[in-house]
Amino acid sequence: MAQIIIRGPNKHLVRIFLQRDGNGKRVYLNRTITGSKKEAERWARENEYKRDLNRDKSPDIWFGSQKLTINKLLDRWLLIWENRVRENSHLWYSQLMKRYVRPTLGESLLVQLRANNLEDLYTRLRSQGLSGRTIRHVHARLRTALQWAVDSELILKNVAELVKAPSIEKKEMLFLSPDAARRFLAATEQNSWGLTLRFSLATGLRPEELFGLQWRALNLDDPKRGAARIQKVIVHFAGKGGGWKWHEPKSLKGIRTVFFPSRLVSELKRHRIKQNEQKLKRGSAYEDNDLVFATIVGKPIHRKLFIRYHFKPTLKRAGLDKQIRLYDLRHSYVTLSLLSGVPVKVVSEQAGHASVAFTLDTYAHVLTEERETASDKLENFLLTETG
Repeated sequence: MAQIIIRGPNKHLVRIFLQRDGNGKRVYLNRTITGSKKEAERWARENEYKRDLNRDKSPDIWFGSQKLTINKLLDRWLLIWENRVRENSHLWYSQLMKRYVRPTLGESLLVQLRANNLEDLYTRLRSQGLSGRTIRHVHARLRTALQWAVDSELILKNVAELVKAPSIEKKEMLFLSPDAARRFLAATEQNSWGLTLRFSLATGLRPEELFGLQWRALNLDDPKRGAARIQKVIVHFAGKGGGWKWHEPKSLKGIRTVFFPSRLVSELKRHRIKQNEQKLKRGSAYEDNDLVFATIVGKPIHRKLFIRYHFKPTLKRAGLDKQIRLYDLRHSYVTLSLLSGVPVKVVSEQAGHASVAFTLDTYAHVLTEERETASDKLENFLLTETG
């Protein structure tokens, strides 16, 4: 039975017998708990249970974990997770922990972590102006790290499961109106990479899908429309040294065939001729990755450079909001397709959304506008038919 000794107002020392050392001396785990006697008793019960659970194992497995800090836990978890996620994802996890968790909780002992510590952390981050979406990402990564600690028998329970994730503020979605889209397309004609931008708006591809598109995935034989099979994406490393790597789409829905208008088929054929001329001109200096949209030496286009030197200048020439992102061309594709009357299921499949329900929820603003004009369309149809 654990000893609980009063050390002051709302403070108790808990002593748990662990084992006898090699000299027969009794070894205790001593921990001062700030809180009521009931909280001290609860901590004692949890850790006595853990002691008994690990009686048949090396004392270091259990006793050593009592000295494990949050920083050391995150170091171990990130090392394990390095081979389980994409390079950019791993770097992002590391940055989230470095910026938002380690400064506040890093030196705290893992076994003393409580739900209220996480709630306090999220409140502090919110007061510093961090968005609800980012705090939810922090919470999700912490929950994963703590669950790994539970599975590794370093702690008994995952306290992050007891904390409600912060809510996400809904931001107004940016997309090009029909008029803005026409102005944008006109502005792309003055850009050497204009075809890339026009193709993006016409297909709704994600940037990593657009820059990873290969010629072997295209079908340009049908004079009515073109088709592209999306099976690979390109991811650039955000860490030191840069570089890039092929990846499969994150979900099965991402593997799909997208269709595009015949005018782009003609443009792509002319583009391929010019690209082949570059190959001949560069010779062995050309790195042939079979990419539809590549640099003059055949390498993948770097997203940040493309945005800075081609996308943003095109927005400026078109007189459009500079806050529009490259990814918003995808939102624009979906929005304009729905406004044009394309069935939601077709748009959802073309965009590679997880489900039609996701499309309905995300683009509810467009469908509301469609519903408002539905009665007029029906009346015009009926009058035309009866006339």
